[in-house]
Amino acid sequence: MNKPLIIITSLAIVLGFASALFLLKPQPVQLQAITWLGEQAKPLPAFELTDHNNKPFNNETIKGKWNLLFFGYTNCPDICPDTLTMLINMVSQITDKKVLDKLQLTFITVDPDRDTQEKMKAYVTYFNKNFMSARADIDSVNILTDATGILHYIVKSTEGDVYEVAHSGSLILVDPQARFAGVFSSPHDSSKIAHDLTALINP
Repeated sequence: MNKPLIIITSLAIVLGFASALFLLKPQPVQLQAITWLGEQAKPLPAFELTDHNNKPFNNETIKGKWNLLFFGYTNCPDICPDTLTMLINMVSQITDKKVLDKLQLTFITVDPDRDTQEKMKAYVTYFNKNFMSARADIDSVNILTDATGILHYIVKSTEGDVYEVAHSGSLILVDPQARFAGVFSSPHDSSKIAHDLTALINP
């Protein structure tokens, strides 16, 4: 074999190995919908709520799973039922059972004066039996909404106790260390959210 041919053959082998290593190297996760905080993820401040099974919902009890939080209220005429319906579709698009096992979706009321545990349980489990809900007095809920940038306020009415609550439709992602890790802003795309959760939870 002449010298130029040896050089060409050696170069081809080296390039082949380099290409193989590039293909085998894990590629960066390409996220489609979430505003991901990454290394800037922030530990949530101490909070204390109660879920619809009358169990504590706090910094310690949510550790170990990825938690997707949605803030709303059961009397909501549009944003809440639309978002919960979207979440049903989103969950159905996650085909990896390991991802589903590591994910908890929780609906947190910003209208605790009207939303009892019983009412919330009936509401969220109507959409999906695995969805969870949680409540506390509004000051305790505000600890979470303030920390995650969720805006909400009561829209007063002239009809006594009849009122609506304006609120953000964003979904908050909390990692297994109970840190605020990212936000899915409206409008929501169930396919893109399912993609991002799968990529982040079980990369």
